[in-house]
Amino acid sequence: MTEHVETAMNADRFAALAAAYGGAIDRWPEEERASAEIFAKTPAGASALAAAGGLDHLLDAYALRARNDGLADRILARLTRRSRMRRWFRFSSAGIGLVGVGVAGALAGSIAIAILAPNVASDTTVTTDRTATVFGDIGTDENVTQDTQ
Repeated sequence: MTEHVETAMNADRFAALAAAYGGAIDRWPEEERASAEIFAKTPAGASALAAAGGLDHLLDAYALRARNDGLADRILARLTRRSRMRRWFRFSSAGIGLVGVGVAGALAGSIAIAILAPNVASDTTVTTDRTATVFGDIGTDENVTQDTQ
């Protein structure tokens, strides 16, 4: 087990802490505060705190000006418009897809009928015994034979 033994603060360490944490010692790391308060009473410590305190004062005095030029309203308007456009596109694209599938099915069906249907515009007469289909003649029941084993 090790004990925390306080060491005396030197000018370089004090200046580094003042530059990092500012002129108020209560903002410094707690383990450094006791030795820093002792060193702050020296002329070197007082000048380092004064330099850091001047910068702290400048930083504390700076304030951002609030800009209210309607930026929030413009952002909300764009967000609303974009979400409305995305919603419209999502639902309309589903409808467009269904229409496309329907058109493709109708086109495929019409091509299949055009290829498979007999040419009825010819001058020849087709006589049939009512067993012919678009896909071929199925024949009569008398022509159908079954293989038995």
